[in-house]
Amino acid sequence: MPGHNRDELTAELKITPSPRAEQPPQAQVEAVMRAAGEAGPAAHEAGPDSVVLSGGREEVLDAARRVTEAALDAGAKTVEVRVEAQEESGRFGEAGGRRGSP
Repeated sequence: MPGHNRDELTAELKITPSPRAEQPPQAQVEAVMRAAGEAGPAAHEAGPDSVVLSGGREEVLDAARRVTEAALDAGAKTVEVRVEAQEESGRFGEAGGRRGSP
């Protein structure tokens, strides 16, 4: 398996509930939190309308898709997704932690 498929990722999803949806805004947020909890990778609330997923690349990307679908299905107006690859830790005594760093 290529190394880039094993990289650890963090995905933050920020939901903007719609006051005009069939479900009230709180129900939209609860649907997202429920989907995040069932998604697989580690998930935790990162603010009133945000959730963070962390884990392996494939599982985080798949979970982000499922959480986004749950938000839209519940009537959310927008879903902002920010995905970051986790930097590798430098070895003891070395600065950095990024690939290709001097």
